[in-house]
Amino acid sequence: MRPSGVVAVLNEIIINRRRHIVELGSGISSIYLGRLLRQHGGQLWTVEHDDRWAATVERQLADESLDDVVTVVRAPLAPMESPWPDEQNAWYETDAIRRRLAGQPIDLLVIDGPPASDAARQHSRYPAVPFFAPLLADDHTIILDDIDRPGEQEIMKRWEQDLNITFERQILAGGIGIGRSRPSFTV
Repeated sequence: MRPSGVVAVLNEIIINRRRHIVELGSGISSIYLGRLLRQHGGQLWTVEHDDRWAATVERQLADESLDDVVTVVRAPLAPMESPWPDEQNAWYETDAIRRRLAGQPIDLLVIDGPPASDAARQHSRYPAVPFFAPLLADDHTIILDDIDRPGEQEIMKRWEQDLNITFERQILAGGIGIGRSRPSFTV
């Protein structure tokens, strides 16, 4: 996620008081989110498919004493049927995610994984909203990274129809799309 995209996520936490957050794709953003949640309260579950990268993130979280605020959920990629004809994608193993979530309604869903940079996997992030929709709080925000790519643009349009929401497209300011269940104050 680009730095301006991370800033948008941090703003969402502060301004709209998001406290139960799921992030798909771990990284430096997980550290920044953990630091902010340490100060303001809340929990982050960051889902990662790569064991080696998950271990690296876990070590950094432990070094900063953030491992009680941020939980790394190791979920290998598994084949997932795609709503796009003739396309097979892989998405996170859903049982691994269900086992680790604490039952709190999710008020912020940040989607920066699984990898979707090549044409064969361009819709691999689509299953995020169908999977998490029943777990979302009434007042929630969904942030999708990399919306400058055709796959993410198609995914966002489909989610707008599925959820009856509109995504604000911030192509130049982070390359993210932000969809909210309710109008809210933004910066």
